[in-house]
Amino acid sequence: MEVLNYKCPNCSAGLKFDSRTQKMACEYCGSSYTVEELEQLVQETQTDEYEEPGGHWEGFEPGEFDTDENVAVWSCPSCGAELITDKTAGAALCPYCMNPMVMPEQFGGVYRPDYVIPFQKSKKDALDALKKYYLGKPLLPKEFKDQNHLEEIKAVYVPFWMFDLDASGRFRYQGTRTRYWEDGEFQYTETSYYHMVRRGSMSFSKIPVDGSEKIDDTLMESIEPFDYQGLKPFRLSYLSGFMADKYDREPDQLTERVRKRAETSMRRSFQSTLIGYETVVPVQDEVRMTKKGKVAYALFPVWFLNTKWNGRNYTFVMNGQTGKMSGDLPVGRDMLAAYWLKHHLPLTAVFSALFLLLRLTGVI
Repeated sequence: MEVLNYKCPNCSAGLKFDSRTQKMACEYCGSSYTVEELEQLVQETQTDEYEEPGGHWEGFEPGEFDTDENVAVWSCPSCGAELITDKTAGAALCPYCMNPMVMPEQFGGVYRPDYVIPFQKSKKDALDALKKYYLGKPLLPKEFKDQNHLEEIKAVYVPFWMFDLDASGRFRYQGTRTRYWEDGEFQYTETSYYHMVRRGSMSFSKIPVDGSEKIDDTLMESIEPFDYQGLKPFRLSYLSGFMADKYDREPDQLTERVRKRAETSMRRSFQSTLIGYETVVPVQDEVRMTKKGKVAYALFPVWFLNTKWNGRNYTFVMNGQTGKMSGDLPVGRDMLAAYWLKHHLPLTAVFSALFLLLRLTGVI
């Protein structure tokens, strides 16, 4: 299977996309090129080159998945080593010579993305963000921070579908308002109950849902939003020096998830209009999707940082565009006890005094 390797026109070393300069950079001779400059040079110097499929698709045309194998074998064009990857891998680094490789056939036809958001954050940014993420976590065991050694850190272009849809909804709520007064002899409390109804429709544009089966959807949602002003027409050169996956879940498989995301947004939006009530309790809601709009396919930048502590794996993810970090952290039992005592000391003292009194009186 064919592998695409971007070579430096000056020294022929492998080029990588630099998230800091947003250019294709050579680590050996220091040359750098914009994506457009590089593609022009390639056209002028190469006669047998890979031609990227032209045009962009607006909707989705179902393709045929290769279900016979779960892995793919690629040959490094620099050192000739064979690299075994998941069948969805579309870009990687050769583990032997660290040569950046892009597999163009993984992004051909229906697998060709419409857009890509290039990496803006570097590996150093990801490591610094993880250290900051540890700060302000009072229940995080000190040993985790001191002994934590990352086992793996990788930059991956994750496949995302972006959905357009229209939805309508009708919501009923019960609200209360309370009034207090006194006449010198009595104190009065009056609680008024209100029945409220909201109905309307909303149009959604580019709701993101990741298209990879092996990646946790909730984890991806935790590092949103991505800034769509950074969307660029897809070019394979953006993938050089990074890992990339192609989708293995088609839009029809994600309809229920994107519908629930639209429902959640509608509930929050309509409930935010209920102002001036002491309590608001949802009684009934009805949301339905009225129109399936267009769907677009894009690759979004994500840093994955994996570590192991006390026999358990912990995964952290960082938005490769905005730097937003998320992930699960362990909770120390001793830290939890100390935290509870610190914030509930008066209550603890009361129980301790009561226990001592009961012991002295012979009750216990």
